[in-house]
Amino acid sequence: MKKYQWNTLTALGGTMIEVRDGYALAEMPLSEEVMQPTQVFHAGAIVVLADEAASAAAYGGSIEPGEHATGSKKFPYSVQLSVNLLTNDPIGPIRAESKVVRRGRMTVVDTEVRNRDGQPMALMRSTHMMVDASKVGPHLKG
Repeated sequence: MKKYQWNTLTALGGTMIEVRDGYALAEMPLSEEVMQPTQVFHAGAIVVLADEAASAAAYGGSIEPGEHATGSKKFPYSVQLSVNLLTNDPIGPIRAESKVVRRGRMTVVDTEVRNRDGQPMALMRSTHMMVDASKVGPHLKG
């Protein structure tokens, strides 16, 4: 199965399992890097997983290792996240499934994070500003 490069998710040990236009599925194992002192997932790690999956669904394709999203395709900068954390998990892995609800300059994505048993852990709705990353962004500042 082909893997997709999303740097923050990868840095935390996660993997993008599937990406297609309007859909993404990502997974993250429980490790010390994403664990809070009570040995469950840190809320921030859950949100990273959800945000990376949402961005991938909005982007609609892969970003290969070493590639940067500055081509002709618009990149989804996250501008608003609304997250409900429902429970946590002491074992892992957890999965985030993202689906684009509305496409446009401001793209809206719904994401569900589930534990290994398929039980919902978090619900997120996010808004992404679709930008030409070759012309806009902090990476262009001198």
